[in-house]
Amino acid sequence: MKAHYVTKTPEETIELGRSLATSLSGGDVILLFGDLGSGKTHFTKGIAAGLGITDTIKSPTFAYVRKYILENPRSEIRDLRYFYHYDLYRLNLGDDLTSIGYEESILDDKAINVIEWADRIVEKYPAKHIKVEFISHEEEHSIMIEFFDSEIVPEEKIEQFYEEWSCPMHVRAHIKQVSSVAMQIAQQYVTEGEIVNLNLLYTAAMLHDLTRICDFHKLDKDLFNEDISDGKWNKWKEQRKKWEGIHHADIAFEFFNGLGYSKTAELIRIHKSRIIAEEPEVLNTLEKKIMYYADKRVKHDEIVDLDERFRDGWERYGQYNDTQTRQLFEKIEKLTHELQNELFDGIEISPEDIQ
Repeated sequence: MKAHYVTKTPEETIELGRSLATSLSGGDVILLFGDLGSGKTHFTKGIAAGLGITDTIKSPTFAYVRKYILENPRSEIRDLRYFYHYDLYRLNLGDDLTSIGYEESILDDKAINVIEWADRIVEKYPAKHIKVEFISHEEEHSIMIEFFDSEIVPEEKIEQFYEEWSCPMHVRAHIKQVSSVAMQIAQQYVTEGEIVNLNLLYTAAMLHDLTRICDFHKLDKDLFNEDISDGKWNKWKEQRKKWEGIHHADIAFEFFNGLGYSKTAELIRIHKSRIIAEEPEVLNTLEKKIMYYADKRVKHDEIVDLDERFRDGWERYGQYNDTQTRQLFEKIEKLTHELQNELFDGIEISPEDIQ
């Protein structure tokens, strides 16, 4: 899933690259595609600036690669040491990359690699990479950014997991609405020039309640507006027995983490209500904040405001209103409203525009 950005000046293209730099970590590889003059080198300059490099960034057209040493990387990437800037314009398809150090540098977890003219190495892309496509128009550049990562569930596998878990239809309807809320907010951030990993956010939103059947308060066929075969009913009972007493977000975390989809697993885990009060430090990325908030805007399969969502929650789960639990959920409600204010501050839509 591509995030589409538009820049009208070299400075805006540099700034977009700088924004991407804030989400990078050691070992990341950024593949740039586009014609001459489409903005690739300006974008690279922005990434370098965002990483703290003060040297002048020039395209290494004849040398293929320039290596920069990071003297003072920001604290989140303090182990990062090198920035490699490749320009493969003069490289022919099939040429040996060993002599220029490509295969070694992309495996360096202390380095960031940016590769212009990445179409020259079509069969040697690393499994984890960020693809950036540039298209020039008369007065602007279109820039598409997409994240590829084996730790993110591929979109084409979503339906497979629904079937594997026999996810109830009304849960799927809720999931769809949560995903809609998440993507509306994310797309607005993209419009504002913020980097958002849409692949990660979308697939996590589409799977966040996959295991919800496991912690329903009771299993009653009359509560389901669908035909339930004996096979499906028995599967649900087996799942509930296996995962008894565990929150569905934690069940999904264990399931997807076990399959190697650790980034999807963590984004799903943070949607449970208690997180914002008990582990606020984990809501440390835009994707996590959007994921948490989007789930709080959907009651069953209806998009509602926070007040209605929390009113419904108090009504449904009021039997747990001991003093300690009440204070916890009052705190959750307060912090979620604060998160809403944070998310919508500075973007050109309001919570009421989400529908």
